[in-house]
Amino acid sequence: MRFVIEFDSQREDDNQTVELPVEAESTSVDNRSLVGKYAIVTSLLVVCIVVQPISVLIESQSVVQSIQTLVNPRSSSSDLASRVYQAMQRKGYQISQNPEEVNIIYIRGADEFGKPNGNRINSWSDRRIILQFRNGNPAIVGNWAATVKPGLPAIKNPLRKTGAAFIEPGQYQAWRVGTHHGIFGRVEPGLVQVAPVKFRRDSDRDGDVNNEPIQSGSIGLNQHSGSNQLLVDKASYACLAGQSENGHLREFMPRVKSDRRYRQNPNHIFTTTILDVSDL
Repeated sequence: MRFVIEFDSQREDDNQTVELPVEAESTSVDNRSLVGKYAIVTSLLVVCIVVQPISVLIESQSVVQSIQTLVNPRSSSSDLASRVYQAMQRKGYQISQNPEEVNIIYIRGADEFGKPNGNRINSWSDRRIILQFRNGNPAIVGNWAATVKPGLPAIKNPLRKTGAAFIEPGQYQAWRVGTHHGIFGRVEPGLVQVAPVKFRRDSDRDGDVNNEPIQSGSIGLNQHSGSNQLLVDKASYACLAGQSENGHLREFMPRVKSDRRYRQNPNHIFTTTILDVSDL
């Protein structure tokens, strides 16, 4: 015996029905069985029409993409993380591989992918990154435009007659979570210098310190934001500044404070590494 299940067409201008033959082994068919088969067909349609688009929508969300990037970093991010990690290894620098600890790194003259960008003075031509380990592999968990160089006003009219200070590439354990007090009155949470670092002073005020002698000292070289300024200008007189205020206050500092060493000891002194793009 053959039964026919009728479905009304979905189009308003088409009143035809669609006949689906259903084979039966006996002349008596339980209506509940028929309803069950109809439910199966409906469920399959729901899965095809609804579930797949929802999964695509979920995967498109930035939070999910961020999690996927941490679990399985995309090639560009993982490539930069590997290059930074290998550069630090070559130089014999300390690298924390504990997944609950951060590595604060600046790359001079690099774009967001770690490629040379000309290292321009008074431009946000450096990168501030945080590197952590995920499943034993290095991963970039923060990447912001920054400067490790003073702005043009500091170079042309330095606070000291000996010239504006440019931090020397290297690794320094020299910063503690605290409050940055800018010379123009800006106050914000940041990393405050508490130990000496190496630097060169631009005595001839041309932005080139390659031939200047290396000095060492504590000169208030803090880590803070650049107040969203288009150019560096007065945002840095020697400090390590991230261009974005939001990036500094809501991303960089919370990530730094999530470090287990800081949670255990608020006076923990953080290490920061300054690389040149040529090191990668």
